[in-house]
Amino acid sequence: MSRSQNLRHNVINQVIDDMARGHIPSPLPSQSALAEMYNISRTTVRHILSHLRECGVLTQVGNDYVIARKPDHDDGFA
Repeated sequence: MSRSQNLRHNVINQVIDDMARGHIPSPLPSQSALAEMYNISRTTVRHILSHLRECGVLTQVGNDYVIARKPDHDDGFA
C-alpha cells in the first residue's frame, strides 16, 4: 500500500470515529477547514469525502456535504 493511500485510510477511520462521536457537525465544515483540522491536503479531503459519499455516509447538497447516516466501522479500513 502506498504512503498516500495509507494516510487516506487512517484519516478516513479518524473522520468516521469523529462523526460517530458527534465531533463533526452536519453540514460538514469546508474542505479547507477539514484539511486544517486533520493536517492534510485538500486533495486528500476530496478523496475522503468521495469515499464516504460512495459508502452512503455523506450526501452532497449543493456545495455542502451532510451526514446521511451514522457511520460504522465497516465504512472504514482495518
